[in-house]
Amino acid sequence: MVKRILIIEDDRSILDIVAFNLEKEGYEVVLASDGEEGLVTFAAQHFDLVLLDIMMPKLDGLSVLDAIRARADVPVIIMSAKTAEDDRLDGFARQADDYICKPFSVKELVMRVKVHLSRFEKSKGEQLRLIWGDFELDERNKTVFRNGLPVSFSKKEFQLILLFAKNRNRVYTREELMQLVWGYSPSQPEDRTVDVAIRRLREKMEEDPSHPRYIISKRGIGYQAGIEK
Repeated sequence: MVKRILIIEDDRSILDIVAFNLEKEGYEVVLASDGEEGLVTFAAQHFDLVLLDIMMPKLDGLSVLDAIRARADVPVIIMSAKTAEDDRLDGFARQADDYICKPFSVKELVMRVKVHLSRFEKSKGEQLRLIWGDFELDERNKTVFRNGLPVSFSKKEFQLILLFAKNRNRVYTREELMQLVWGYSPSQPEDRTVDVAIRRLREKMEEDPSHPRYIISKRGIGYQAGIEK
């Protein structure tokens, strides 16, 4: 199966030369010219690896990286003109898999892509399963079981469940959930998309939706996972 790579970079010359060399190696390449476009593209499609600039318009690369990590474990290689040690360490602290400084050798970048794709493929030898209370989440197949029985959830509902199950100590604002799951920020303060989605999730997950255990409300802030184990 052809591997798909997303390049998020605002320098068109870098986009073109990296894409050209990756396509020569047989990869399918998708381009995004700013952070916001990159995040929306990532949310809408499947990718095996992401090449990511840091200094970009609309949404910086580290914010994009945080959003990617909230939903997926695909390899992310930062390509940046920020070469200071603190910048590199910050990238790794945000769970980047690699960091290559500009200007760089395209041959070296392609080799790093091959290495990370190979390692990631090996790491997927076993299905990634996550236990959350009575629920078992299969991240690869995007299925959910409750006490061994399958439970049907929509794509967005599964993304929400996975996000909360993976980040049980974090409180998410409605704006953050919109950005991470739907790929855009609410245009109006009264947008109730998140609240409606949470209500529907509770109706499926909770024994008593009016007293939720899995996704609890944080007054004036947003939502948080309510079950630790």
